[in-house]
Amino acid sequence: MRLHPATELVLLSCALLLVYGIPSPLLPAAVLVCAVAGAAVSPRVRFRSWLLTLLVLAGPMLVMVGIIQGLFYPGTDVQVLAEFGPAAVTVEGLALAVQLWLRVAAMIAVCALFAIGSNPSRAFDGLLTLRVPLSLAYVCAAALSLVPLAQHRVRAALAARAARGWNTEKLSVRLRLLTGVLTGLLVTAITQLDQRHDALAQRGFGMTPRPSPAQFYPQGAVQRGLRWGAAVGSLLLVSTSLAGLLPLPSATDLLGVLDA
Repeated sequence: MRLHPATELVLLSCALLLVYGIPSPLLPAAVLVCAVAGAAVSPRVRFRSWLLTLLVLAGPMLVMVGIIQGLFYPGTDVQVLAEFGPAAVTVEGLALAVQLWLRVAAMIAVCALFAIGSNPSRAFDGLLTLRVPLSLAYVCAAALSLVPLAQHRVRAALAARAARGWNTEKLSVRLRLLTGVLTGLLVTAITQLDQRHDALAQRGFGMTPRPSPAQFYPQGAVQRGLRWGAAVGSLLLVSTSLAGLLPLPSATDLLGVLDA
């Protein structure tokens, strides 16, 4: 079953709500696993590109929180697993590092899955279906259009530099060229967005509060039920967790067995 863009947006919002609304690493881990499965089976997502995006964005975060929290967790009332001079591996530090990284990785995974598998037109139509104000829907769709624009401009810039003799295969060379590439990308994005806004204004954009979608997306009771069920279920889970009625283990509980 191909999901309606509105359903994709609701599932994305519910996933982010669960990741940050429930203080247990089980939810971010489950969302991360679902994102991996979704990227693997989706016909509109190249799994290699999605995985590379996840590794590039979440990998440095893993190293950072692992060093800062895992080895230099502040406090004296902690369970020490190992000591290396001024650094110490503690259960509390590892728990916080795991929780932070899983949340960030899950957020990046689901957002990259939606950004790579969707396009501005689908996102705009989905937001209109959810009755989002027209101006906000346009801003969100325009922001999503920056993803393919950035990919195209970076490839073109690196190809141009390579034609001029730069060895763009080396990471050090790419880092040296990064400032110029990003500057050109920013100028291009601002120029295109301004031109697009002028073109839409000349064609009467905003004159109709609810324009017709660009494409027809079949949806029935199943997808509407999925949207409502996901939204209500996520809110109930978060409310139950905040009330202390959801017995999910924390990261400290899961890692406490290491000190046993």
